[in-house]
Amino acid sequence: MPSRIAQELSLRHPPLTLSYAPEAPPEAKSFKAGGGWGCVMFLLAQAARGAAVSFSRETCLCPGAVNGMGLGLTGNEDFPGGPEAFARFLSTGNQDWEPGRAAAEQMRANGADREMLEEYLHGEGFKKSPELTWEFMKGSPVIEPEGPVVLVKPLEEADYAAPPKVVILLADAEQLSALVVLANYGRSGIDNVRIPFGSGCQSLGLYPLYEAARAESRAVVGLTDISARLYLRKLLGRDLVSFALPWAFFQEMEENAPQSFLSRQAWRKLRQVRS
Repeated sequence: MPSRIAQELSLRHPPLTLSYAPEAPPEAKSFKAGGGWGCVMFLLAQAARGAAVSFSRETCLCPGAVNGMGLGLTGNEDFPGGPEAFARFLSTGNQDWEPGRAAAEQMRANGADREMLEEYLHGEGFKKSPELTWEFMKGSPVIEPEGPVVLVKPLEEADYAAPPKVVILLADAEQLSALVVLANYGRSGIDNVRIPFGSGCQSLGLYPLYEAARAESRAVVGLTDISARLYLRKLLGRDLVSFALPWAFFQEMEENAPQSFLSRQAWRKLRQVRS
């Protein structure tokens, strides 16, 4: 179905849906099971250009993507050096930890690139300490997957007999402003949109899927992950963030759109300036 919101906001890319499936359709693009490392952002960019893409535990080639895409809890056992090394990787690095240094040497022998080794040893600096990383990991939402495959595809291709779980919109600053206002338009309170810390894939999958199970669901602003943005900038440009929300919330916003500020003077003027 055409989206009123997408039309009114002149979104650059089509709204995307995220849903569970028993298997990946043959046309869906995915990473090859057992292949090398691959970031979810590469497939997100293909979905934004109109392709259907799929994820499974076997084809999520980044250690955190299984959890991030809502396919089950992982403890980062597959990360080089294990969970402790990951806690250090996200924070202060592994250069002062003997098992981490040994894992780095093995990574070097296996052909890991220079940038990855640099971040592995000296840390990404996203958390101040490994202890805070552990706290973040333990505090992340836990959901039960509803199928072995997660499918992301344009909204116009959605199967409404089996509604999607989540809708993902890619927006610039002005479009995000409109989405935040519209999300609060028909609801009480001021916290109907959140920006949680986490990976790019968590903001697209895990967090909005968790919100879908809550009585008072919220939209999730994401793609604030610095590493994810580094890849996304090359694929879709530097100015987009994600606005992901449960399907029922998206329908609510679609119904509210015509009588909202979107038909009023301020937005009309802003839209004219944009064009």
